[in-house]
Amino acid sequence: MKKKYIAIIASVIFLVWAGSGWAINTWINASYRGTFGDMFGAVNALFSGFAFAGLIYTIGVQRQELKSQNKSIDMQTDEMKIQVSAIKMQTEELALQREAIQMQTEELALQRKAIEMQTLETARSADQLEGQKNLSNLQTAMSVVNDLIRTKNKRMEGITVSAGSGWIKGTDAFGHLSEVGLGVWVNERTLESYLNLFYYILTFINEYDLKEEQKKLLRDLLNVDTSNEELKVIYRALGNDQHRMGLFTSSGFLTRYKKIK
Repeated sequence: MKKKYIAIIASVIFLVWAGSGWAINTWINASYRGTFGDMFGAVNALFSGFAFAGLIYTIGVQRQELKSQNKSIDMQTDEMKIQVSAIKMQTEELALQREAIQMQTEELALQRKAIEMQTLETARSADQLEGQKNLSNLQTAMSVVNDLIRTKNKRMEGITVSAGSGWIKGTDAFGHLSEVGLGVWVNERTLESYLNLFYYILTFINEYDLKEEQKKLLRDLLNVDTSNEELKVIYRALGNDQHRMGLFTSSGFLTRYKKIK
C-alpha cells in the first residue's frame, strides 16, 4: 500500500478518536461517562478480535506468498539445474566435436603423407620408366649404328682405284687415295655411296632421341671403326659442303683429322 493511503487512514482514525472525546465531553453527563465508557468494552473486544483475525489473515496471506515465492525459487532452481545440465551437455558435445576434428586432422595428415609417398613412388616409377626408355633407345640406336657401320665397311671394300699398271680396292684403295688425293680414277658412284652412308650415320646419331652422353658413345663407336685413311679421304671429299662440314666438326672428326694430318 502506498504511503499516501496509510497517512489518510491514520488521519481519519485520529479524527474519529478526537471527535469521540469531544462528543462525550459535550453531550454525555459527567456522572454517566464512566458507565457510558464501559458500554464500549464489548466493542473494544470485538474490534480486538477483528484485529486479531486480520493479523491471522495477514499471516496466512504472507504464508501463501512465502509458499509462492518458495515454489518460484524451486522452479528457478530447477530451471537453473536444467540450464547447467544443458551447458554440461554442450560442453561434452564440444569436447566430442574437438576430438572428432582432431581425428579428422590426424586422418588428413595420414592421407597427405600417403599422397606424398605415392607421389615419390610415382616419380621413382617415372624415373625408372625414363631410364628404361633411354636404355631401350640406346640399344635400338646402337643396333642400327652397328648395322650401318657394317654396311659402310662393305661399301668401302667395293671401291676400286687405279694404281700404276693395276687396280687396288678396299682398305688399300683408301690408303692410296689418302696419299695421292682424289685425282686418280675411282668408281665415283661407289665412293659417293660410301660418303653418303657415313654422313647418314652421323645424322641418325644427332637426330635420334638420345641423351648427349649416349650420342657421344655412338660417335665414339663410329670413330673407332673409321681408319685414318678413311678420315683423310672423307675430309678431302667435303669440298664446300657446309652442312657436312658441320656434322664432321661437331662429331669430333675434324679434331682427329688435324692430329693425324
